[in-house]
Amino acid sequence: MSKGKPTRAPEVGIIYLVGEKLWIDSTPVAQAMNFGGYLIHERDHQRYWRLLVKRGVVPNSQYERYPRGRVSYNKKSGIFTFEADRCILREKKLVNAILSRMHLPARSTETGTDSLYRCVRCLGRSL
Repeated sequence: MSKGKPTRAPEVGIIYLVGEKLWIDSTPVAQAMNFGGYLIHERDHQRYWRLLVKRGVVPNSQYERYPRGRVSYNKKSGIFTFEADRCILREKKLVNAILSRMHLPARSTETGTDSLYRCVRCLGRSL
């Protein structure tokens, strides 16, 4: 029996970076929703953003304005995928904080970009 900290179940979910604040909405992978060959968090970015706006913790603006990302789990390969805006991925400490908070195994987690997760700065326009 290990005397270290108990390990928590890995999670899938969605991520926002607003200023210096990280917002994560996640689900343990064992309770995640099936989506094709993947397990994902049920709530989408738009619904989560509306919830954050309603709580008054983020600006009342379009959700695409801020860097965001998603963690999913490929059931066939057993790999977690963290896809995010480049504004998140280029900050190694931030990526490590996300992986840690979501209890993701480093050896079984891939990171990358997706055209869905590009903020206005990365798109070079304003909303």
